[in-house]
Amino acid sequence: MRDTLVYITRVDRELELAPGSAVNSSMASMRLRMLIPGAELARSVDVRLVPFARFLQDPALAHVSSVRALVIGKLSVGEVAALGDAGRDRLFDAIRRSGHPVFADFSDNYPAFGGQNVAQLLDYQTRMGAAATFTVPCNALAEAIGPQARRGIHVIEDPYETPEQPARFAPESDALRLCWFGSAYEPALVEGAFAAIAAAQPGCRLRLEFLALGSRAPMARQLEARMREANPAAEVRFSEWSFDAVSRALRDCDLVVLPQDAHSPWGRCKSHNRLVQAIRAGRVAVASAIPAYLELADCAEIDDDLPAALARALAQPRAALDKVVAGQALVRERFSPAHIAARWASVLGLSS
Repeated sequence: MRDTLVYITRVDRELELAPGSAVNSSMASMRLRMLIPGAELARSVDVRLVPFARFLQDPALAHVSSVRALVIGKLSVGEVAALGDAGRDRLFDAIRRSGHPVFADFSDNYPAFGGQNVAQLLDYQTRMGAAATFTVPCNALAEAIGPQARRGIHVIEDPYETPEQPARFAPESDALRLCWFGSAYEPALVEGAFAAIAAAQPGCRLRLEFLALGSRAPMARQLEARMREANPAAEVRFSEWSFDAVSRALRDCDLVVLPQDAHSPWGRCKSHNRLVQAIRAGRVAVASAIPAYLELADCAEIDDDLPAALARALAQPRAALDKVVAGQALVRERFSPAHIAARWASVLGLSS
């Protein structure tokens, strides 16, 4: 009888993943941390998605045979706060009573988010560290929350999720097509980064495609206003985030710009995934010097001074393109779904 891996996650009903199944979700944590590796793992083990509510009702999951491991999927900061004291107590009681090896997957350092719910976020993360083994997508996050991981912590990176595209970098001399994408948006950080880029390229027609959740559309107008203060020829096109829209935008752009706050406890712990996606698409990326991006410094222009990084790429286009080509070879192996799934299988103790 095959082992069964169970993800406790945000689904409305129980689902079984088919081997190699096509997956889609607007949540990167769902795609990259469960659906893509889960579809690979389903080639050798049974993989089931179980709603949180079902787990709370039946922590042992008596209806599921040969459970080898449970993975508690990521909750958003808002969802953790919404649990309240009683909700957290119920969840940790269910973990205690499950009778199975339990792993908790973290994509962020919750307390570093700040705001009025810091105490609740810290309580959740600390208690989870005492109840379950942690899995995280990058070394920086492992270092940040490792002291709370009393049952251990494992780094399992995010897989790539898009087909590889030919590397290309041939911008016009007086025009540049930029791309930024993300399901979340830090206005001050992103606006400041692109305003600085606009100021450093006064004679260039900048066209930025900005992809985010639909509710962020008004912020694109504010971003355009900031850029035009420095460069009147700058334009921002807003596109609502979707898997297909990001793929098209990456295909159409010259450069991907990925600002992060490399000095904040929240920003410096972000994973490789957006930079990997840009490299996979064959595009030169200009990205902030967070630890995960620095691990790929030979594959992109990594610098806290983003205008300087962009200027280097424009001044040495052949070198910038060579970095992308080298990056694609690295990404092809290091971040492949099969490689990442094998890492999950090893950490979770799944049979092959």
